[in-house]
Amino acid sequence: MDGFWSVALLGALAGVALPPAWARTVAGMRASGSRRAIRGPWRALAVCGSAVGVAAGSVAIAWRVHDRQGGVLLVAAWLAVLYAGLLLAAVDAATRRLPSPIVRAAAITVGACLVGHAAVTGQWRTLATALLACGVLGGGYLLLALAGGSAVGMGDVRLAAVLGASLGALGWSAVMWGAALPYVLAVPEALARLASPRRSDLAFGPYLLAGALLAVALGP
Repeated sequence: MDGFWSVALLGALAGVALPPAWARTVAGMRASGSRRAIRGPWRALAVCGSAVGVAAGSVAIAWRVHDRQGGVLLVAAWLAVLYAGLLLAAVDAATRRLPSPIVRAAAITVGACLVGHAAVTGQWRTLATALLACGVLGGGYLLLALAGGSAVGMGDVRLAAVLGASLGALGWSAVMWGAALPYVLAVPEALARLASPRRSDLAFGPYLLAGALLAVALGP
């Protein structure tokens, strides 16, 4: 129980940091059409809401993953996915771009956690599955990006590879859910954009993250 309180505190701190990190990232990218910074009492409300939401999400992930052997390191990997993913999703929604430095930091953290998990538990097969899933999911999105005519960009390819590795550590069932769910979740917005006379690119990063998190929730 003490561990869950620690996870909740860590999530709350990450939630407090998320809105200003989003504002700085979007401002640094100088994105046209990016949202204005939230000011006044609404800013405090946004920070509080973010802290509560991310804390709850952190505890939910820890609850789903912690009972596996070496679960602490798997929880750490998925918390990195959650925190970096939320920032990436928010930036993608505002700019239609996924900053490579954030994806790279998430990849390094997840990779270190998974290697540490294999070293501590001796479950090298889990690491091999994670690497294979990373290649499968990342390679699949790379083919979509190269084919053109889709909303998938290279940022999505990198994020999909990181999510593939994280899902692969939980098993192939999680990988399959994580591969399918983003498209299911994106259908309503995609249809709405097709029906709109003013079509714009679909930010797919938020759906990638949501699909991966739902795969964790639905997994065994």
